[in-house]
Amino acid sequence: MLLLINVILPVFLVAGVAAVAQPRLKLDTQVLSRAAFYLFSPAMVLDALINSDVSGAEFGQIAAALTLTVLALWLVGEIAARLLHLDGSTRNAFLVAIVLMNSGNYGMPVNFFAFGEPGLVRASLCVTVNAVITSTLGVYLAARGHTAVGRAALNRTRWCRASLCRVLSVPAIYAALLGLLVNLAGWSLPETVVKAVHLLGQGLVPVSLLILGIQVMQTFGKQHSLSHTPALLVVALGRLVLAPLFAGMAGNLVGLNGVARDVITLEMATPAAVMSLVLAQEFGSDTSFAALCILVTTFASLLTVTLWLNWLM
Repeated sequence: MLLLINVILPVFLVAGVAAVAQPRLKLDTQVLSRAAFYLFSPAMVLDALINSDVSGAEFGQIAAALTLTVLALWLVGEIAARLLHLDGSTRNAFLVAIVLMNSGNYGMPVNFFAFGEPGLVRASLCVTVNAVITSTLGVYLAARGHTAVGRAALNRTRWCRASLCRVLSVPAIYAALLGLLVNLAGWSLPETVVKAVHLLGQGLVPVSLLILGIQVMQTFGKQHSLSHTPALLVVALGRLVLAPLFAGMAGNLVGLNGVARDVITLEMATPAAVMSLVLAQEFGSDTSFAALCILVTTFASLLTVTLWLNWLM
């Protein structure tokens, strides 16, 4: 109960404040998201790494564990989609919802409240890896199918070029590389730069929670079809139960332990990513189903993430 009050409820309270205030304040989520993506996120990653004990080997283990988990979820999703006889557009949205987690807006605050700065450092690395997965596998799963958009997106040359551009446009990747280089080489950045980076990075958690609250409220206002209830239940089971279970197993397999393994487990226990709706809109997948997955898994995670926290701690 204490974990629910001290770790999970603060996340929902801040997100709830944003959701309630949004009709009056009319905050621009695109501006907030771009600020979080291009400013706060890379600053936080750099600040965390230059002051942390995370080694290059541990970063590699985190990336390997997350990749193995995502591949396992993809396999489970493909089998479930066949058994449920899902059509092309819903199948795409179904797979993306299972594979992609809300690692940034949700996972980082939870890990910060649960494990402090060590948790935030490792959660930031998870977000960096997840950005690469979203820009490659996420785009592929959302784009493939029988729609005109899907056929165009699956042109091998164009898809590879688009995916590479998406990956190379993620600023947190460069921040992670610079942070690891500074950390492992034992270098010191100028104190003025360190303080500026730290100050900028502190904005990520509150801004992420504002975005989460606004996006969930916007999802509430969309039209939802309940014609794929079994598929929705599978997404909830895969996203909130199987994903963290696989992450813990993958962490053990690659040699992670302690806070690092707990962080990737919690990151994988987060709801379906808001990016799954963005990708559905971009590539013509079932947007109603994608929005419903985000809504249901977000509220269900209030219970499931609390249970995972109790088990980990």
